[in-house]
Amino acid sequence: MARFKRILFQPLLFLAVLLPGVLCFSELFFVKEPRDVTVLRKDVVIMDCQAQGELPIRIRWLKNGSPAVESDRVYQLSNGSLFISETESRKGEKSDEGSYQCLAQNKYGAILSQKARLTIASKFRTLVPLAVMAGSWDGP
Repeated sequence: MARFKRILFQPLLFLAVLLPGVLCFSELFFVKEPRDVTVLRKDVVIMDCQAQGELPIRIRWLKNGSPAVESDRVYQLSNGSLFISETESRKGEKSDEGSYQCLAQNKYGAILSQKARLTIASKFRTLVPLAVMAGSWDGP
């Protein structure tokens, strides 16, 4: 019986010594993911992204599938969320509108969040056409 136990446990001990990374695998998962948001031009936006797993975890942001460009107006917070101080709706690359995702990485791998759409609504006034023609109103 002792010989049987040694034959059974010797390969397991070998695996435990040579492959500690496999036995100590740590999952990486999102605690918060970005969500679709609609704002007015010049509004502040915070797109959430927080991941949990073995540290260190690096968070990066993608906009329309490419790395998001940070500036004094657009930057990543210490908790991983993306902060936009004044949303812009210019044409082309300078617009903040688009599809955002966060990418979380640690030494075991990477995960990509769901896509979140940032839409900038326009302020507009609805003008109701008012036609007044002479003699067309009878009054009270």
